[in-house]
Amino acid sequence: MKFKLEFDIAKSDTYIKYGHTITSLGSCFSDNMIQKVLKYKFSVIDHKLGSLYNPHSIFNCIKKAVKKTYFKSVLIDGMYMSFDLHSDTRANSKKEFNFLSESKMNILNKGLKESEWLMITLGTAWSYTYLNSNKMVANCHKLPQKYFKKKLLSVEFILEEFEELYALLTQFNPKLKILFTISPVRHIQDGLPENTISKSILHLAVHDIIKKYNQCYYFPAYEIMIDELRDYRFYKTDLIHPNELAIDYIWSRFTNTFFDKTTLEFYKELKILFKSIEHKPFNPNSDKHQIFIRETLSKTKALSNIIDLDKEVELLLKLIK
Repeated sequence: MKFKLEFDIAKSDTYIKYGHTITSLGSCFSDNMIQKVLKYKFSVIDHKLGSLYNPHSIFNCIKKAVKKTYFKSVLIDGMYMSFDLHSDTRANSKKEFNFLSESKMNILNKGLKESEWLMITLGTAWSYTYLNSNKMVANCHKLPQKYFKKKLLSVEFILEEFEELYALLTQFNPKLKILFTISPVRHIQDGLPENTISKSILHLAVHDIIKKYNQCYYFPAYEIMIDELRDYRFYKTDLIHPNELAIDYIWSRFTNTFFDKTTLEFYKELKILFKSIEHKPFNPNSDKHQIFIRETLSKTKALSNIIDLDKEVELLLKLIK
């Protein structure tokens, strides 16, 4: 008896490998995935710009980072922030905000220049236009709804904006490959029917993008969550965000799709090593555990010739009595 539908995900013909640099931007689900990438020691450019949700805001941020043009600040509730950035980027003064936001954007610029992979997670096709400026915003910063006009982006609009972005990125970094995902997090504040329409637009846009541009790829995180993991036991208590079990499962499907044989074998070896490092013994001073620590240290030093495991080596050295 089968209790769920499973679907095959075709193995990618282009792989993420150790030694590749990765930059990620998009919705909060992108942070879930990038934390996994960081944990297993891939090279990640961490710009700390926070979550961005709609395609216009994500593409706009990337364009500005490439061109090194920066966002203007606004004063909201005594804090300086930008309608084009998440509220995580805020400061007590305009000067401090400019320094903070420009520093983060310069890190993103560096990432876009050096990376082999740009991971973009689209969250919603709903956008908000600030009526005072008649410009689309990335974040309303909890201001009243009356200051904004809500609008659903069209597939055509998203494709036009991406065409401009792609032309810019291919000149800026010809080796850069773009990996799209669509966030499985449902934006229930828009309404469930409206969320479905929004996700459908994102799917149609990404489908057209990966058909047209040979440097663009798609990973079906949304489909895995909505279909394979459709039970609420795979969600956090808010019933909209994937829980740790779901994220682990999606990550395992991701590794099997975008890691080649060599990378996958090394990743599995590293996973076993980390499990050994995290092991909590009953008696840390026992001879048996001390032998285990020394053996684990030897394995860690051997792998540190390939990736940076200095922190892990330092931790194990402290455990030796």
